[in-house]
Amino acid sequence: MKRFLDRYYRYIRPFRFLYGWAKDGYTKMQCSKRAEEWKAKSFRGAKLDICGGRNPLNPQEYLNVDFVALPKVDLVFDLREKFPIPDGVIEEVFSAATLEHFRKPHVHHILREFHRILKPGGLLRVSTPDIEAIAKGLLAGDDLDVINQHFFGKFKSNETEDLDLHKWMYPAGKMIEVLQEMGFTDVRRIPMDLGLHDPKYNYLIRAVKA
Repeated sequence: MKRFLDRYYRYIRPFRFLYGWAKDGYTKMQCSKRAEEWKAKSFRGAKLDICGGRNPLNPQEYLNVDFVALPKVDLVFDLREKFPIPDGVIEEVFSAATLEHFRKPHVHHILREFHRILKPGGLLRVSTPDIEAIAKGLLAGDDLDVINQHFFGKFKSNETEDLDLHKWMYPAGKMIEVLQEMGFTDVRRIPMDLGLHDPKYNYLIRAVKA
């Protein structure tokens, strides 16, 4: 097969987009099927990956929730509105690199929705940039490009969208307080071992719905 591709690649190359289109279409079909199966069960026992986008955490274990109907997204809805999920049915919510892209009132709304949809004993894991650690890095003379990216989000020149930017961040201690006030228990910071983001400037917090 490799020899065949090497020999005819110059003829195949102009049509690579067809492979990508077909692959994305198949992936989206699988996601839609998975979402419908969970809807039929009222999402009881489901696990959610919040805004996994093009790189979901584990598609075999989590339903990928996002604003945009990307090929690997299972559920599409606006996190700033009430989630289209019943009360007390979700097994686990995982949210990384998401909350910092919203203003404070929306952050609190999203956290309350996490609490509402989780079943008693359900697990929440939240990871965001740590504004305290970022400030300390700035004062310590850390790389300004890295510091600015964590403070403000990624700029993509003319392609930068509003949701690419950072709008609100809590220090880890304050995030723990907020989650406790919302009714979560066993709220604690755990090692940032996701392999997704720099553990120096980001934290991971675990909480349980009572």
